[in-house]
Formats: sequence, structure tokens, C-alpha cells
Amino acid sequence: MIAAKPTDFIQTEIEIAKYAKALAHPARIAILNLLKARNTCICGDIVDELPLAQSTVSQHLKELKSVGLIKGDIEGTKVCYCIDDQKWEQVQVLWNDFFKHFNLGKMKTDVQLKEIVKQKYSEIALQEKEVNQSSCCGAGGCSTEVYNIMTDDYTDLLGYNPDADLGLGCGLPTQYAKIQKGNTVIDLGSGAGNDCFIAREEVGETGNVIGIDFTTAMIEKARINAKKLGFTNVHFLQGDIEEMPVESNVADVVVSNCVLNLVPNKEGVIKEIYRVLKPGGHFSISDVVLIGELPENLQKDAEMYAGCVAGAIQKEDYLALISTNGFLNISVQKEKPIIIPDDILSKYLDNAALEDFKNGNTGIFSVTVYAEKPVIL
Repeated sequence: MIAAKPTDFIQTEIEIAKYAKALAHPARIAILNLLKARNTCICGDIVDELPLAQSTVSQHLKELKSVGLIKGDIEGTKVCYCIDDQKWEQVQVLWNDFFKHFNLGKMKTDVQLKEIVKQKYSEIALQEKEVNQSSCCGAGGCSTEVYNIMTDDYTDLLGYNPDADLGLGCGLPTQYAKIQKGNTVIDLGSGAGNDCFIAREEVGETGNVIGIDFTTAMIEKARINAKKLGFTNVHFLQGDIEEMPVESNVADVVVSNCVLNLVPNKEGVIKEIYRVLKPGGHFSISDVVLIGELPENLQKDAEMYAGCVAGAIQKEDYLALISTNGFLNISVQKEKPIIIPDDILSKYLDNAALEDFKNGNTGIFSVTVYAEKPVIL
């Protein structure tokens, strides 16, 4: 006997479609990102930030409010809009149940992984520093157990600028980089310019600092910071660090802070560092490495990749990449363990897997590595 054809869609399908329709416009996504960053906004605030007329913004707000994704509270003569956290928790559960059937959120191709990182770090550019510090490189959920998971304190370094410090990174590469007056320094994954401005203090007015980042939001933020500081010898270029938009043999020093682990093609970056360094130049790079194997769920999760953990490779493999690509005098300048709090790990591991991970031999470390390009090639 043939089963009767259903007369309607199930409620879950209707709910998912409702939210998908409400989000199906880039302006609404931009509005939600703005509300997330600022907590609350009036319509005029959004008009000031986005290339939209007030009537258009009002219509988008109405659509988002109609499905409960945002709330509007009357304060005097104005309506203040904010994210409805309770509703978003319900939507997240709904979407997670839907997506898990398609095995999404797992490790993607190199191109897809780079897009995940680009999207996440565009969001991070708008987040508060405290949010980034209490998570893994600004990605994933924040921890309630600790204030600072990976980052080191920059505040005592000369040239430090708080507007450029997003609380990212896993070390202090510029502190160990042996930068001299008049040097040309390249910073890979320069973000809002934190390490570039520290390097500028070291190179002085006669040197040059080049920051490279592939995220538009970060480049814009860094350029604004440089303009505020009045620097004319600090430049920010948008591009991939596997194909740097600079000529060969131009840099005395290359620095980077917790970036190579975000790049699938790590050897490609090492080769590029070698290309752009002058003969006799050197690099100092802080990064995340492993000793032992991560649990499979951490290895395969895209969000943890954007959080600097799942993209890390074995420490011995990392050092071998540097050696086999022609660098000399390789040394680990600093090493420290990274402890990921239980409330973050529990998002990816069940209780048994969490205990096995904590009691096993796997270690996650921040290392700062130094190496030199030969003088005679």
C-alpha cells in the first residue's frame, strides 16, 4: 500500500524556512553584525554605519523583529534595537540539528577553510578585546573559567597602541625579533596593526613596516590606526601571505603572531618568507604547535580551525618545514603551554573524550621560533 502524501510541511521545516527568509538579505546580516558589536542601536545609528536610507533600514528592522531575531524597546521618543539572545539560542539549536545531517562545519578544502578564517576575522575586527582574549584567537565560544587563553601582555612594550590590540595572538614575536633602526619589517597577518606599531618604534623614522592581511575589515582598521598615529612609514597591504604582494629580498625581518596555523598551505608561507627576506635576514614568529594528536572532533571542526587550534601541526614537523626550506640557526625563543578551558572543550568533546584528552599526552603549545636566511645563497 502506498503511503499517503503529506498535506503540509512539518513544523521544523516551516521554522527553518521562516528564519532563512528573514536572513536572506545582506543588509540584514550587516544590521545583525552591528547589533552584535554594539549591543544596542537606534535606527539612526545603523543609517550612519551602513549605505542604506532610513526607510530601508526601518523595513529590514521590521522583518528581523517580525520573526523575533531582534527586540525593539521604546526609550523616550526612540526605539532601541538589540539581539534577542533567547531566540537566537532556539534558532541555533534548530539550525545545528538541520546542518548536522549534511556533515557541515567539518574540515573543508583549503579554499573553503581560508574563507572561514576570513569571515571569522572580519567579525573579530568588530568584537571587543575582552571577547577575543577569553576565546581561542577570538573564535568559538568564550570561556568563563579564565580571562586570557593565549595572548601575552603587550602593554609594557614601547610603541604599544591599545586601539590596535584586539587581544589576539599567542606570543610577543616583536620582543624577540632583534629589530634595528632603519630595518624593513614585514608583519604577516597584521590585524589592526598591533605588532606593526611595536615594530615602528624599533625601526624609527628611517625604517619601514609593512603589514599584510587578507581581511578587508582588518586592513581598514589598521589604516585608521596608522593615520591617527601620523605614521608615514607604516603601510598595510591586503593579500595572501602564501603570495605576498611585495618584491623579493626586501625585508630585514619578518614577524607574525599566531597566523601560520590558520593557513592550510604552511610550507607555501615558509617559502614566501624565504623569498621576501634579504640574504642574512631573519624571522621571529609566534605560533601554535602540537605534541601528540588532537581528538578527532577538534581536528575536524572548522570553528576550532579559525580558533588557531585545529590548524596547528606537530612541533617537530613545524621546525622541519623551516629547516627543509633553507633556513639556518633555527631556535625556539619561547615556549609555553596553552590550556583550553573545559567550557570550550565541552562544545566539541563529550565527557569521556574530555577526560581522555586532559589525562593524555597531547600538548598544545605557543612557541616563538627564530631562523635566518643564509647570507650566501
